[in-house]
Amino acid sequence: MRFSCAAAIVMGAALMASPAAGQTLFPTPGCKATPAEMEQTRQAGIAFSRPGATPAERVALADPSYKQHNPAFVKGGREAGLSDYDYFKSRFGGPPQGRQGGGPPPAAGPTPPQGNPLEIVMVECDLVTIVHKNYRQDPTAAPGTFYEVFTFDTFRVRNGKFIEHWDGAVINPPAPGRGGD
Repeated sequence: MRFSCAAAIVMGAALMASPAAGQTLFPTPGCKATPAEMEQTRQAGIAFSRPGATPAERVALADPSYKQHNPAFVKGGREAGLSDYDYFKSRFGGPPQGRQGGGPPPAAGPTPPQGNPLEIVMVECDLVTIVHKNYRQDPTAAPGTFYEVFTFDTFRVRNGKFIEHWDGAVINPPAPGRGGD
């Protein structure tokens, strides 16, 4: 059976129609979050990803029990002798402290197009996922040729504070001329 894009959109809209008050369409088994708590979780994700959010505003969103699952940040924190929370503060609380686990420095030259970095926010129980639009240099094309790519951050939120984080990051090899050659 074949579906057109329009049919898929109509079906998706029908599935996403607002349920009766107090009900969710696809409840997570064991989820005890109220609608107000889920809204607080959504707002924490939006606040972190908001263009212009200050370092202090971002750091204020993390709980001291914060647990990191991004392998590059975990490695950077261990190399710096910092807890996940303290490494979060060092990375988001001001100018980056070195480049531990962060991959190569940004390349000089043409800059990518600017777009809305906050594209989609989804909440499920105590998790908020933010999908971001980014632009990357096309390695197969001339400098200044960018392509659109989407990345995500997922946070577990408790009492309006981040207590856990996941994303699609990997540990990158050293940049040429920066060790490991």
